[in-house]
Amino acid sequence: MGLFDIVKEKISELLSGATDKVTELTESAGNLTDTAQGATDTATGAAQDLTGTATGAAQDLTGTATGAAQDLTGTATGAAQDVTGSASEAIPDVNPEK
Repeated sequence: MGLFDIVKEKISELLSGATDKVTELTESAGNLTDTAQGATDTATGAAQDLTGTATGAAQDLTGTATGAAQDLTGTATGAAQDVTGSASEAIPDVNPEK
């Protein structure tokens, strides 16, 4: 085997090794892209879940506040009617037509 053949064989081995390394790096880059996409999807899902939870909590709070306001209005109306009724009973009827 001549010197040219030895050099040619060594260059082929080196190129083959370099090709293998490029292939490995390409696969790794693809895996990183998949991992990044998965992380993005997870973060997006978590943000949507958090938004839904916050919206639900706000709606519950609004419903509770509305209910409390309606209860308070009913209580105040009832108390005002009781005071009016008590005052009407306490004040004698001064209608001379009776």
